[in-house]
Amino acid sequence: MKCPDAISTVPNIALTDFPNRKAKVSAEMMSAASKVGFFYVTGHGLAQADIDAAFAMSVRYLSLPEQTRARHVKDKSNAAYILGWSERRVSAGQLTHGMLMSYDSPRMEGLWPSEEECPGFKETMLTFMHKVHRVAVDIMSCLAIGLGLPEDYYLQPMDPDASDCMTAMSINQYPSWEGKAHKEGTLRRIAHTDFEVITLLFQRSGEPGLEVCAGKDTTPQQAMQSGLWVPCDPREGAITVNIGDALQYWSDGRLKSTYHRVRMPRAEEFQGDRYSIAYFANTRASTLLQGPEKKYAPITFPDILAAKKKHRKSFMKPSDSDMPDDEYIDFQKATAIGPEFEPVNAANTCIEA
Repeated sequence: MKCPDAISTVPNIALTDFPNRKAKVSAEMMSAASKVGFFYVTGHGLAQADIDAAFAMSVRYLSLPEQTRARHVKDKSNAAYILGWSERRVSAGQLTHGMLMSYDSPRMEGLWPSEEECPGFKETMLTFMHKVHRVAVDIMSCLAIGLGLPEDYYLQPMDPDASDCMTAMSINQYPSWEGKAHKEGTLRRIAHTDFEVITLLFQRSGEPGLEVCAGKDTTPQQAMQSGLWVPCDPREGAITVNIGDALQYWSDGRLKSTYHRVRMPRAEEFQGDRYSIAYFANTRASTLLQGPEKKYAPITFPDILAAKKKHRKSFMKPSDSDMPDDEYIDFQKATAIGPEFEPVNAANTCIEA
């Protein structure tokens, strides 16, 4: 089944010679962000050695004993954007677990592993986050130009050093399924959109599974029923970028926050541990989000989180970990978690929850 404006691939955008090619890069990025919501960037200037070091430190932390990681657990009373450790299991094994961290602010108090537990973790991660943010600044300057704004428009509202910065980074492990069986339809991560402005995702070669909702005008439910999911596999030297809910709102609905998911490995694919690092470039908590056309009322990122939390309470248990396997797998098949605040739903026919 084909849908209107279905995409077949995720586009690649080269940032090589960026200062001299900014107008061309901006046009390419606006096209990808408005038509697909996902794209790769290459030539971004972030050294592979820095990416490898961040992955090595991630693996070291994610390999700590469970009782150690449990001391950094997030507050599960709030379903949205709470920092710390989290996991999701089914009876056959873990689907995913990971750590969501911010810059070194009071919100991270008690969540960093100690130097005894994981030497160098905090310093390595904070250094990497600042380097990734420089790439995010280049991307946001291109999108600002495309939206008819000054190219530094997003600089101050997304300042990572501001005390109310909401930017975060997640290190994720999808544990090995070698020698294990899982029920048909199980997903490692449910179909969802990202909350924030943009995500810069780092994937490791040979570890596929990320898929993007293929149809610009197709609901996630139709996509799940018809198989309209496009692979977004790791590419050598590339960062995977996607538009989040906050930027869809902040751009008057012009830029697309696209549903995506992580499927289980196929029989012929690598069955071992899959790792990823997701940098969620975001606004400050005090920033009022309103697009240049003022299509929607001003809103803050905490407002978005509150709307999501309220919506999730309408169809989820206090913790999806409370669901038996069969119920959770049915929930995965039937559910896509995305922008729930009403103006965006009205603006984009692919956004349903």
